[in-house]
Amino acid sequence: MGKRTGKSAGQIWLRITFLLYAAGMMWLLFGQRWGTQIYTQQLADGINLTPFDTIGRYVTIIRYSDSGYLLRHAVYNLAGNVLLFVPLGFFLPWLGSKLRGFFKTLLFAFCLIVTVELVQYFTFLGSCDIDDLILNLTGVALGYPVWRLTRR
Repeated sequence: MGKRTGKSAGQIWLRITFLLYAAGMMWLLFGQRWGTQIYTQQLADGINLTPFDTIGRYVTIIRYSDSGYLLRHAVYNLAGNVLLFVPLGFFLPWLGSKLRGFFKTLLFAFCLIVTVELVQYFTFLGSCDIDDLILNLTGVALGYPVWRLTRR
């Protein structure tokens, strides 16, 4: 009996889902318009290397602000930076057998997210924030167990 080479319907749907996820993330991460400030000013304004600075500001807004707009913005930013990366924690080990260990998945995601942050920084298609890295990796770490559960 020959080896089966076809993909199952589940595998095809997973690939389609991954491609849709990747396209959506590209749009979210890079689909903004170029800024109007001069280049050096944008570079200075577009980076935060102090861990938990942005997270702390958003938590303060959530705790003390009466502004519905600011509250929504803070919650969307914090939750979005985590939840949008949960699927990556599932897809990375699913896509590559070399990424099936938890720390290998996190290391690959770390490199990928740092690359995205640097591209955003130098192209002004977002800001470069260490807190984004922290929140995004939290999402990846939450998504990995989902992949593990599907393997059983």
